[in-house]
Amino acid sequence: MPHKPPSHNRRALLLLFSANTISGAAQGISMIAVPWYIIDRLGAGVAFSSFYAVFTLLSVFWVMYAGALIDRFNRQRLFIGLNAVCGSVALAGGFYGWVTGPLTLVPALVVMGATLLNFNLHYPALYAFAQEMTDEQHYSKIISRLEIQGQSTSMLSGALAALMLEGVTAGNEVMLMGIPVNFPFEIRPWPLHDIFLLDGATYLISLLLMSAIRYRALTRYHPEQGHVLDRLRSGYAYLRSNPWLLCFGVLSYGVFVTVLVEDRVLLPTYIRQHLSGGADVFASNEMLFAFGALCSGLVAGSVLSRWPAVYGIGMLMALMGLLFAVLTFVKSLPYLFVFSFVYGFVNTAVRILRVQYLFWRVENGRMGRVLSFFKVTDTLVRGFFIALFSLSWFHEGNQIRFAFLILSAFLLLCAVGIWHTARPLLAEDATGGHSSTTD
Repeated sequence: MPHKPPSHNRRALLLLFSANTISGAAQGISMIAVPWYIIDRLGAGVAFSSFYAVFTLLSVFWVMYAGALIDRFNRQRLFIGLNAVCGSVALAGGFYGWVTGPLTLVPALVVMGATLLNFNLHYPALYAFAQEMTDEQHYSKIISRLEIQGQSTSMLSGALAALMLEGVTAGNEVMLMGIPVNFPFEIRPWPLHDIFLLDGATYLISLLLMSAIRYRALTRYHPEQGHVLDRLRSGYAYLRSNPWLLCFGVLSYGVFVTVLVEDRVLLPTYIRQHLSGGADVFASNEMLFAFGALCSGLVAGSVLSRWPAVYGIGMLMALMGLLFAVLTFVKSLPYLFVFSFVYGFVNTAVRILRVQYLFWRVENGRMGRVLSFFKVTDTLVRGFFIALFSLSWFHEGNQIRFAFLILSAFLLLCAVGIWHTARPLLAEDATGGHSSTTD
């Protein structure tokens, strides 16, 4: 019978999931609220896109350092420190607005920047920490459950953000998951600084839950000593000696590149200027994306794993490339809702297949550096697209829709590249070419 993790590890994973859910819910609300607040309320769409482009490119250095941190230090302590820092920044932004009044552009961007830095360390550390606590036979199950938990949290965040950003007048309709809902009572809109206060409080609760985790490492993990640059060189040398794995890892992040560009930069402007929608439409798309991801988490591990991960990822990316192109030429709210559901499904399916494959190919002691190297390339490409789409031309009239055509071509090229890597990768796998041993 397959080995099951000890009971205290199941409890540790439950605490990890709980901490991630609590901090993720409020963090998700902030990530929806800040772009919409800046673009719609402050009318500073170009300024936001420019900030996001510069910040993304500068964060390349942080991403490189983050991978070395994950492989060098205790992952539990990293999470505790991360929650402490981000919680303090969010609370400071909330108290500043509480004292001075409605937040201006700069404090909103400061909290947004801290959230983005957290994002770049949080997920690689989360996967590495979960792998450390999980037996190899249970990787697929744990990855799927992490996705289900994360996307369920995103659905909750989207619903709350729609209500908190604009409020609801008794008897009026608000769009939730694309469905008009009539509320019999009034909900007053929350100012952005109150949302930040909620966000900061949940970080602190998450910190307490993380502190309570006690676990036994089930995956061999030997933190690498030496300077950060030495560890980064070691991680790059490993990938350079596995060129097909390097190509696969870089190209398979293509969907994730487009997710953050579409969600943070394009979608608010597309909804406001092309579809004449409001914050409830934006939040509904977040919820439908999360619902599609949730459905994917329930079935992707069992259904899509019947085919080689490389082929599955290539087909899914090609599908999204075609669906992106349609957004350019239609002006349809129902299509956008269907697109968001499929997008969420595909993004999570690709993530599950990719992470499951990398868990199998890469040992835990290298996982942080490997994921972070892929994250660096993802960040550079994402920064390029954000800088391109921050040009004022894309923000005039409804010209933002042409950005989706560019992303469509990018995804189709990535799909072709992944199919090209499939045969040599599968040949390596068949001959036992995956690395499961230490240096």
